Amino acid sequence: MNISENLVLQDNAPVALQIKNSLKQQITAIGLKQGQILKKHITTSPAILILLKGKLAFNMNDHITEIQVMDTFDIPADIPHEVKGLEESIFLLIKEK
Repeated sequence: MNISENLVLQDNAPVALQIKNSLKQQITAIGLKQGQILKKHITTSPAILILLKGKLAFNMNDHITEIQVMDTFDIPADIPHEVKGLEESIFLLIKEK
């Protein structure tokens, strides 16, 4: 599967493409256009974000971290956070189950 061919960005909302969903992990590709926001939410299990394209602002505990292409970012469980596309962006989200 080619992620950029199968993940079609939308003007009205972020998009997600399920890559893998097994008993142990879930891998999802997420796309944001510039300025789009994944509104504040939590994950119930630890996750890692891997940025494939673009630039992101990751806001957790009122601290903003800029994430660049090929950066990884650990997301702890049960901590509210939001993600903003500073550029058109595609990232992988890998969650433990």
